[in-house]
Amino acid sequence: MTSAVSIVIPNWNGLELLKRFFPSVVAAAIRYSEEFRAPIEIIVVDDGSIDASVDWLLSRGFEEYGSGAAKRRQGEGANLSLKLLRNEANCGFGPACNRGFEAASYPLVFLLNNDVEVDVNAIAPLVENFADASVFAAHCRVFDLESGRECGTGKLGSFSGGFIRVHRSYVRLAGTGREEGTALGRTSLQYSMFAGGGSAMFDRKKFLEIGGFDALLAPIYWEDVDISYRAWKRGLSVLYDSRSLVRHRVSSTMRTVNQRRLRRMQQRNRLIYHWINLHDRRLMALHLMWVALLALTAPLRFQPGFLMSLVAALKKLPRIRERRREEKQAARRSDREIFNIFDSLEDQSDVFAYDDEGDLQKLRRTIIGQA
Repeated sequence: MTSAVSIVIPNWNGLELLKRFFPSVVAAAIRYSEEFRAPIEIIVVDDGSIDASVDWLLSRGFEEYGSGAAKRRQGEGANLSLKLLRNEANCGFGPACNRGFEAASYPLVFLLNNDVEVDVNAIAPLVENFADASVFAAHCRVFDLESGRECGTGKLGSFSGGFIRVHRSYVRLAGTGREEGTALGRTSLQYSMFAGGGSAMFDRKKFLEIGGFDALLAPIYWEDVDISYRAWKRGLSVLYDSRSLVRHRVSSTMRTVNQRRLRRMQQRNRLIYHWINLHDRRLMALHLMWVALLALTAPLRFQPGFLMSLVAALKKLPRIRERRREEKQAARRSDREIFNIFDSLEDQSDVFAYDDEGDLQKLRRTIIGQA
């Protein structure tokens, strides 16, 4: 499958990150455009930066969106345009991404953080997945840029301890035989619970029809998990493609923000995500019981931040109820049907599931030792 692609990158005070990582995005875009004779555009949404990000982008050939035709870089068959969108005030990750999707010209949108180094051949494998009309998103295989360790593979979904679990990872062995196991994690086209917003491709039309990243979760956290689950509920699918490689300097932008505030925001949005999307009555009852227990024991566990997150979520309850009704009406799959998909996946003999990255490293050493 060949398709025109829009690359959307939200940016907030990320000048040094853009200088470091943007060249890899351009190289990947030109490679894809030249190889497949497909137009491609890069859209940077600057989210109220106060550094020199905008000036740097303009000096690199970006044109502000709405000011005229975006400049195009021409190589041997390359057709690349550069657009800049500016938010006067900082709106947050979700709203910035939504604006980029709305401005995108092409049917597939490759969403990237500004601290991601993209392999030159990363785009084409992702595009292939969308030959299946049921695919909502496909995400990359991610390596930590600083440690070199694998930190982003397929994600399994389940329900336990009162919450939807989304961060358990898996890789698929290339085969069940020992000699084939050396190709660990190289099989593509696998289901994944969510497509991480830092390095994933989305069907633009489906993204906008679903409603984009939910404004209730602004400014940041859980918006990619939320929209992926809403897509699963609508009968769509999310995939992990191990052929598409990126390297990520994890949380580069958020390192400068108050970490306690971020943890409270993350917990608040986790609660909102459940209250909107968890529709099974029995599972919802279990969730609320666990929330009550966590709230009652928070002082004993020296975690007053959970209570602050809970209060912040409760303040949004009227809008949460509206969103819950909307999502229940749109749902075509139940929560249990989604969990069953991932239970079946995990039960397959060539799937290795893990909670800790160290377990994956141990498996790799074992396979190498047995080869």
